[in-house]
Amino acid sequence: MIYYIIVFISIALSFVLQEFVPVFEWAYGARLMLVFTVFLCAAVTLPFPVMLLLAVFTGFIWDARYHVPLGDAGELSFGLTIFILGLLGLFIQGVRPLFSRGRWEVPVFMVGTMIMVGMLIQFLLISFHRGGVEFLPEVWFKILMTSLFSMLIAPIVLLLLSRLAKKTGFRIRLEGITRNLDHYGDAFSA
Repeated sequence: MIYYIIVFISIALSFVLQEFVPVFEWAYGARLMLVFTVFLCAAVTLPFPVMLLLAVFTGFIWDARYHVPLGDAGELSFGLTIFILGLLGLFIQGVRPLFSRGRWEVPVFMVGTMIMVGMLIQFLLISFHRGGVEFLPEVWFKILMTSLFSMLIAPIVLLLLSRLAKKTGFRIRLEGITRNLDHYGDAFSA
């Protein structure tokens, strides 16, 4: 329970730190998506229901802070980020077994990939609301560089979260996936 509280506090802290992250003009205006990186790294360590609660918490604050009006084309609905984060968290939960075994390569790659997918979904929705999709090379480079910057910071965030889990006594385990073989008694001992 203490670990869950620490994760929610770290998400809140990442919103504060996100305000101080600079935009890298040399990388087509890309920036480190610290909030999404912390969310996705935490989603690897949390059980599914807590991950969904974290998606609601993170998405609500993100939409309250960065809601995007689209001018004459209307605006994206409030709460869309909650759906996107829930979807991305669902996919990253698939690599949770690897992370619980100590394999960090695929979760780090998935963090970058999920940030790329999330930004692409937002770009496509905004483009459809505006009435046309125009794929400029600058947009692709911005999405790619943002996901790469986030992927570079993901191992540090995963290391911090795993150390916090160890210090608080939280075990990153897989509930509901493995069977308890002791339940079957002597059936397997024959």
